[in-house]
Amino acid sequence: MPSATSPANTMLQRLSCCICGQSTEDADDYVLLGISAPGIPTEQWLGAHAEHLNSVLARGFSVEVHTM
Repeated sequence: MPSATSPANTMLQRLSCCICGQSTEDADDYVLLGISAPGIPTEQWLGAHAEHLNSVLARGFSVEVHTM
């Protein structure tokens, strides 16, 4: 779970899609992924188009975007 001061809460600009490398600025399906590991105090953040992310996830895993 991202901390209160993590980039997920403070980013002013979207990251490029980690799958296609293109801008996500106007994408309706933008997702921000946070990766962490036990014992390591840092986090890695990746942006992606949900459709592109779904194309590379293992069977049974998927990302859905819900507009709030």
